[in-house]
Amino acid sequence: MPRIHVIGALVYDLVFNVPDWIEPNRAVHASQVTLSPGGKALNQAAAARLLGADVALIGCVGDDLFGAQMLQELRNIGVNIDHVIVHDSARTSLASIVVKDMVPGFIGAPDASRKIGQGDIDKALRNLQKDDLLLIDFEIPQELVHYALTLAKKAGATTLVNPAPFFTRDAFVFGYLHLVDVIIPNKFEAQLIAGDDSDDPDELASRLLNMGIMQVVMTLGEDGCVLYERERKLEQSAFTVAVVDTTGASDAFVGAYGLAMIKGWSGKRALKFATAAAGLACSKHGTMLSLPRLSDVKSLLRAGGK
Repeated sequence: MPRIHVIGALVYDLVFNVPDWIEPNRAVHASQVTLSPGGKALNQAAAARLLGADVALIGCVGDDLFGAQMLQELRNIGVNIDHVIVHDSARTSLASIVVKDMVPGFIGAPDASRKIGQGDIDKALRNLQKDDLLLIDFEIPQELVHYALTLAKKAGATTLVNPAPFFTRDAFVFGYLHLVDVIIPNKFEAQLIAGDDSDDPDELASRLLNMGIMQVVMTLGEDGCVLYERERKLEQSAFTVAVVDTTGASDAFVGAYGLAMIKGWSGKRALKFATAAAGLACSKHGTMLSLPRLSDVKSLLRAGGK
């Protein structure tokens, strides 16, 4: 089976569900606390693996308890971690995720995740095959995103970019968009990349396609998602689930869509599968802990829904 190579951050998440947002000099008591391995790359790698993909993760953790636990969790589910570096002085990246009314806010403390370099990517992608998929996000510096995409295209592999976290258009290197086969942004990320404040997903997607991207899959939360190509548009509604925490939903979607890509599924099937995975991730607390297994997704699809 082709392999999905995921590059990005491994972050240990502390998720607090609270009744009110934090204010200066005021304590807020959480109704629920979840400790879980996380980070977009780790979550996306785990999501794809739990759904049946062959996955290799490329990143860095510290030589500490948090890093060791994350690596063990990844081994337990079968993610290849041969190219996850254990740094002897940097600390494992941490994130505090505060969730109110199912809306998350984030405080990040990146350290070890920032230690990955071009040499590490060279080693990890040395045996990249033309049927493989490179999945990358914006948890690593833009120059490394560009570098990894260049290596992937030279090898003939397919490239998938999830442009998150992404906060300012000035940070985006527009020179590599032609190396991106598929991009999965939410509407806000699409606005930043396109330099357009429009609320119309069609307009935003058109701009992205004109920048050289082959396929745009825009996630729209409770409104589902839309796939755009130059001559095609496909829409998929969200599944009806009991939502408790949306934190891991986007990563579940991306990992599931990556699996669909290496299996060569149709756009319609891929959208439905990824949307089901994202919906299930919303039905549990936490990040990696909320990711569904293949049997869960199959059950939801058999049960119907939109």
